[in-house]
Amino acid sequence: MMSLLIRLFIKNEEDILNPNVKKAYATLSSIVGITLNLLLCTTKIIIGLLSHSVAISADGFNNLSDAGTNVVSLLGFKIAKFGKGSMHPFGHGRIEWIMGIFASIAVILMGIKLVETSAQAITSPQAPSFNAAVAIVLILSIFIKVYMYCYNKKFAKITDSETLKATAVDCISDSFATSAVLISSVFSYMTHWKIDGYCGVLVSIFITFAGIKSLWEVLGRIMGKVADEDILETILQMTREYSEIIAVHNLMLHDYGFGYFVVSMRVDGYKKDNEKLYAAVNEIGYSLYQKFHCDCFIQIDYLLNDETVMDYIKEKIYAVLKKYNAEIKIDNFRLIENGTYTNVVFNMLYPSELQKREDEIYKDITEKIESENPGYRTIIKGIIRRERLSLR
Repeated sequence: MMSLLIRLFIKNEEDILNPNVKKAYATLSSIVGITLNLLLCTTKIIIGLLSHSVAISADGFNNLSDAGTNVVSLLGFKIAKFGKGSMHPFGHGRIEWIMGIFASIAVILMGIKLVETSAQAITSPQAPSFNAAVAIVLILSIFIKVYMYCYNKKFAKITDSETLKATAVDCISDSFATSAVLISSVFSYMTHWKIDGYCGVLVSIFITFAGIKSLWEVLGRIMGKVADEDILETILQMTREYSEIIAVHNLMLHDYGFGYFVVSMRVDGYKKDNEKLYAAVNEIGYSLYQKFHCDCFIQIDYLLNDETVMDYIKEKIYAVLKKYNAEIKIDNFRLIENGTYTNVVFNMLYPSELQKREDEIYKDITEKIESENPGYRTIIKGIIRRERLSLR
């Protein structure tokens, strides 16, 4: 079914690097999600009321919250389609992330509310009825949610949308939750044990956890995530085609949502290759625009290749670093010609316990280097070496 809808509603569906095509995939996913979730919600709530099953009703309300999430996501996708303007020169793609926050919070609140409802079913239990209609609805719901998981996961990969990634996770969580409801219904029917309320709590926990995970994913995207390795490798491969480019530094993808990003980087070369370097960066910028529909900013740094001077300066830097911690290392060290000055540029990798002393270390190194030669300017990029907290 989804393949047919793609052919009908998405033009140039194979051009998945185009931001407009990504938005079309995301919009289609939301519309189909709204339709299927409303269908499941209506059916489950009716069956839950008729069978006196709190767990089935809770699962139905979960589908209602999913439909609401899809509506919010769709609104975000629609706003994200707005082009660049004077107030938002990088477009409106990030609105999807903001909508994702509201959607995740709504799911969490729904899960908490359903815990309360399920707790009442535990204290005042009713024996739920079980029949073929209940079984058919729950089994179909499981298959539909697995199907939704598959196409949301596929579309999330195409669009690199945090909302669709969270939706895919939510769908697979829903399929497990509905499986728990089905098992509890069959178990209660066969044993006459009233465990419906307990399974309702289990479903509510699934809902709440899915909301928390979704919120964590969106917040992680807003904080900034590691750039796609395939895109980075493509960019680096382009630079390798030009022998005059010695190295690439500070390669960054500034993500503005829905496939639109800005590439910035510094390339090293020698002043004698000045004209070739300018021609190379212009060709790279144009190639990136053609392939990814992105903007690109490339700065050329002219290297000063004097091993004796470089070793001397490194020795002075390490002498300062030893006063703080022997584990501090320097990386990507280079000397860059800058008119009447020489920039001493490097990365400083240090343990997390020295984070509060970062400015102090920078100041010490700068004073040491620039006192040796007033023509030196020190540029340091600090990198903390530590493991980040993750819910993955």
